[in-house]
Amino acid sequence: MKIWSPLIATLLLLSVTSAQVYEDDNFIIDIVENDNDPEIINVKPVIDGPLPCNGYPEYRKLPVNQAFYLGANNAGSHVFSNDCQVKQQNDIPQILKDGVRFLDINLCLNDKKSMMICSDHDSAISNTSFRSVLDDIFQFARDNVEQIFIVHLQSRGVHQPLDVKDVDKLLDETCKVHTELTDGTDEYVAFECPFIYKHETGPWATMGELVNYNPDMAQWEGDGELVGVRSRIIFTHSDSVIHAPEYTSPYFTSTFWRTLKADDISKLKGSLKKECRIPAGGIKVDAYSEATCSAETYTPEQIEELLFYKSGCNLNDSPLNTFISVLSVDQYQKHLPYYKELESRMMESNYAKWNGEYQFIRPSHLVSIKPKMVRDEL
Repeated sequence: MKIWSPLIATLLLLSVTSAQVYEDDNFIIDIVENDNDPEIINVKPVIDGPLPCNGYPEYRKLPVNQAFYLGANNAGSHVFSNDCQVKQQNDIPQILKDGVRFLDINLCLNDKKSMMICSDHDSAISNTSFRSVLDDIFQFARDNVEQIFIVHLQSRGVHQPLDVKDVDKLLDETCKVHTELTDGTDEYVAFECPFIYKHETGPWATMGELVNYNPDMAQWEGDGELVGVRSRIIFTHSDSVIHAPEYTSPYFTSTFWRTLKADDISKLKGSLKKECRIPAGGIKVDAYSEATCSAETYTPEQIEELLFYKSGCNLNDSPLNTFISVLSVDQYQKHLPYYKELESRMMESNYAKWNGEYQFIRPSHLVSIKPKMVRDEL
């Protein structure tokens, strides 16, 4: 329980008469007025990288399944050379660094039964193993504290799909390596990976609980460094991955969203128009077309129409228990500033709905069209 710096030493010698905050290169220190001596109530290190709770510490009390996640469709497909196969230009470490917190990864088995990145366009098998992808994902979790991200596995359009039981074994092998490389962790127990969160039954953990982020509690551990496992990964899979009914996975969480996809935007709007009227929890919007080989992506204007127009979700007039959980897109980097702004708007809206409040979603500052409140006739 050792915390020390020249700043702390100086502050302890000062007479502090009111609540104040001090900061140096290593620590942020909150001091409040006390009847006798000044009392340090919170000492925490200054941290480079993303803010806690995926950049939204103010929403730390929001359950994980109520949050919004920006998604990258076919993350890892940058390894292919054909434009029809490449749905993301950036590799997975860069995708995570850019703040994307939902990875949609397509996998299959090669002739040697190794799990590989595969194309859902033409079933092509890459030379990139899922193990190398997992190493990148776990490394990010080790290097960036208090983050939560979802890895959604699929085997779309492939000849040999994955089996969940085999994936669990690979997850455990990979996790063991990275856990033992992480300071402040206990001895590893098989199939109890501390990096992976699996939701069982009952209420979901909040974002803050999941990453042990609570700014109301003083940080007195160690020398002020955040040690141990401080970011968590949620693994989910689609129906295209084999999961025997009798097998209970130690690592996979059931999807907590309804998925809406369509071959073109007009059909997707129609599906959203119907589904958003049903108060049944989160919705994953796959805002891309699987039927084309076009390099074009949905524009911010089209996304606004999907989510806010009467012809689409009309989210500003949706029930409290209807919210967007995931927006999964191709080539996210083309419109990243807009997507990050949308993420902020969705987090604000989801938090309000979780609190039982109807709140008009603020308009985007990056597109010309504005959401309008339009009442649907039920």
